[in-house]
Amino acid sequence: MGRRRKREDDWIEPVAKLVGLVIIGAMFVPKVRQMLQGLALIAAGMGLVALLVWLIMRSRQREDARLNTRFFPSDGDSLAPNQLTTATQTSTLKASPTPPPPLTTKDLVEKLRTIDWFQFEKAIEVIYWKLGYQVTRRGGANPDGGIDLIIEKDGQQTAIQCKHWKSWNVNVRGIREFLGALTHAGIQRGIFITLRGYTGDAKQLAEQHSIEILNESDLSTLLDQTNARLDLDLLAIFNDTRKFCPKCEAEMVLRTAQKGCNTGGTFWGCSQFPRCRYILETST
Repeated sequence: MGRRRKREDDWIEPVAKLVGLVIIGAMFVPKVRQMLQGLALIAAGMGLVALLVWLIMRSRQREDARLNTRFFPSDGDSLAPNQLTTATQTSTLKASPTPPPPLTTKDLVEKLRTIDWFQFEKAIEVIYWKLGYQVTRRGGANPDGGIDLIIEKDGQQTAIQCKHWKSWNVNVRGIREFLGALTHAGIQRGIFITLRGYTGDAKQLAEQHSIEILNESDLSTLLDQTNARLDLDLLAIFNDTRKFCPKCEAEMVLRTAQKGCNTGGTFWGCSQFPRCRYILETST
């Protein structure tokens, strides 16, 4: 036993002497000190690499364990045949729901009736832009002289007036006023757009002065021509529940009247109040 202990301790003394020489060399010999510093850096780098490898392996082990727990039964559970496939398919369906079917042209016409008059102007603007026209918007709540849009193609200008009328027909007076706006602007052709119809006299006067009257049926045709049911720009207008100020384009907020004959009633007020005092009735 004593002999074995002696053999095991025989290496201690030489190693201790070597360590002592290295320490003394590091203290008094610059080259030895530099060599030790280099070895220390190498050892530190190898240690960092080993730590990163261990962390990566540990992370993979945890991920494998998580997946096994999710997709495979524990000792107390059992899966019926094809149950795993069904569960996976259900999860995929929840993550990627079936999109709703595209709107029909009839749906879009109904949306034209439910949006406000300012959104109606914007929708008409987008429709003609999609048809290849250069469009200039002059409408909104700002003075427009009876012209809401000016469209141009091949050097030919046409003025458009948008009337979001759902109950009134276009009459002669409306055509005369639009004709005056065209004459003042120096534009020879016009389009009067409404959701309703028109009287016979209004139609006759419009035809005499190169004014085309479009109603809901005509708008339905234009929506088909622009493939509006799949058009993101038009759908954004139709599906946007917000309202924007026709005067300054800021978003409007729903407010309650605090005084006046409409006390307690609601209205749409510009979010830039008091700088902009424009309001829209809630029925608009």
